[in-house]
Amino acid sequence: MSCPGTRPKSISTPQLVTLYELLIDSATARPHAIALIAGDDAWTYDRLTRYVRRLSQGLLIQGVKPGDRVALHLTNRPETVAAFYACMLTGVMAVPLNTRLTRAELEPQLRRLQVSLYLGQIELYGAIAGMDASILDADKCFLVDGSSLDTRARAWSELIEHHADEVPLAPVRLDEPALLLSTSGTTGEPKFVTHTPRTMCAMTQACQDIALKPYEVALIATPMMHGAGLFTTLATLATNGTCVLMDRFEPAAALDLIEQQRCTMLMWLPFMYSEAMAQQVARPRNVASLGTCLVGGDTTPPNLQEAFLRVFGVRMRNFLGMSESAGTFTYGFDTGPVCRAVDMDRVRLVDEEGNTVRRGEAGELLLRGPNVFIGYWLGPGRIDDARKDGWWATGDVMRQDEAGDFWYVARKKNLIIRGGSNISPTEIEHALTVHRGVSEAAIVGVPDAVLGQRVIGFVKLTEAATQVEDVLHDLSTRVARYKMPERLIVVDQLPRNSLGKVDRARLRAIGERLDDSRAA
Repeated sequence: MSCPGTRPKSISTPQLVTLYELLIDSATARPHAIALIAGDDAWTYDRLTRYVRRLSQGLLIQGVKPGDRVALHLTNRPETVAAFYACMLTGVMAVPLNTRLTRAELEPQLRRLQVSLYLGQIELYGAIAGMDASILDADKCFLVDGSSLDTRARAWSELIEHHADEVPLAPVRLDEPALLLSTSGTTGEPKFVTHTPRTMCAMTQACQDIALKPYEVALIATPMMHGAGLFTTLATLATNGTCVLMDRFEPAAALDLIEQQRCTMLMWLPFMYSEAMAQQVARPRNVASLGTCLVGGDTTPPNLQEAFLRVFGVRMRNFLGMSESAGTFTYGFDTGPVCRAVDMDRVRLVDEEGNTVRRGEAGELLLRGPNVFIGYWLGPGRIDDARKDGWWATGDVMRQDEAGDFWYVARKKNLIIRGGSNISPTEIEHALTVHRGVSEAAIVGVPDAVLGQRVIGFVKLTEAATQVEDVLHDLSTRVARYKMPERLIVVDQLPRNSLGKVDRARLRAIGERLDDSRAA
């Protein structure tokens, strides 16, 4: 029997240190150090590695084999972390399922994926219970927290009741698919971003260099079912840090955990910082331990960054990463949507013809490197590489200033072309939120027969007395006339997609309906 502090020979490789090996290194260096905290339950590195080994054997005993897909439908909990590592160790593809999706959204995904096992929990299982056996056999469903209304679903304990070396592990295949991350699907059917053990390790190691302080105590409040939460967790455990897990984000509880656990690292979405800031103003906690506060998933208004510094005493930094690649960029020092390339040989900005643009000009961002995904998974044995000559076109439009920093302009598909002029939604959104009466803003383009597109704005107000006319007047002093919205619509909340990003497709649809009704 091999002990948790020894790397199994079956996965050792001179070419690459895998994520499991990095976990083992952490367990060997400090076996009794705390790896995971979930409520009152603390998992040491020794406990985690032993559990991963047992869960790996349980998966193999259920008949999974390299190349199979295993669905993970879990919130942030210790078993979720163990499940990711167990999938890596057994050579199967981990497929995190978005916990916010409905049955109607999950069913076509599972039909495409043809999963061999489903690992879930009762509160989420209702979305897939009773699904046709040709899509998901309930006998292959294991729930971490007991039984369910579907009596064929099985208890998680069946997966971890085996001895550590009951079934031998196969060698890890470094360049075969190991992780499928679903995109939000805002442009149609969701895509499955495909990573291998090699790309996952490269991303994790690159992310370790981004933090202002080491990943000592990371508060994991973004779901591990998505890249931001998952990669932050893996980077923390690879450096012998501690992950404080929140199964769902609640701003007051998050602040309490920062104070109680002396958290040093956050990787949150902008709205999470905004809500936490309001709670901190209402009832301050001791947050002096924070050293690295990174923003992922969406751009951050400069006024929110400035307010966060005043309230928390630490800067909130923009960080550009995506499911397809993380670690190519580190945070920028200036206020605004700015970042810096770690290696300029892996970054290009190009025009529509694929030519590199000059400094100061906007162009589409191309990436390459060992931390870039291998393509989009289409089905068993079918992957769309999506790279051309080794470069992946991200769809993000950026510009590089004279100092070398990169400034985010817009998603290529969201760039508004009005009367032949390019308009960045991000620029106008940030200018709108400078007004003290505006907390959030979103800008979209809607079709126009003459101009090509017109600019429509949506704002969430902080004060009921704020007048739209005042907001527009203030905006007119900050942006050129051709960038001004034709309409500014007040909303109670900006709609968000399943990844927590502003749902611009829904806003465009709303804008088009309002225009149609006005024309009628």
